Amino acid sequence: MELSVDGKKYNVLVTGLKRKFKVLDGENADRALSGSMIRDIIGTFYNYEMTLQPIAGKYADYDELYEVMSAPEESHSVVMPYGQKTLSFKAYVTEGQDNLIRKTSTEAYWTGLTVQFIAMAPQRT
Repeated sequence: MELSVDGKKYNVLVTGLKRKFKVLDGENADRALSGSMIRDIIGTFYNYEMTLQPIAGKYADYDELYEVMSAPEESHSVVMPYGQKTLSFKAYVTEGQDNLIRKTSTEAYWTGLTVQFIAMAPQRT
């Protein structure tokens, strides 16, 4: 899978991808006295959790993506797999993590960057 963030493609390996959906209710959703649920549906949000690793010899690409994901930005434009097609949307990132596997005098080998992309707006209303 090719990863595109803010229109730029990154030369990294996607080793895991989880897709989640959330049908979000507004402030008027509540239980009636009868116990029945009254919905105030805002829409459906599709969120993703992605795990990445660098391609051997392309550590700078991985490091650059880490910097982009960890920047204090309001949102990013992303393209994710969705069914048999792709879904383009604005998403925000609040945290991520990866692991240092090896450190030599000339390079550090980080891997396993996990990032959650949370949709800024519902993709279905």
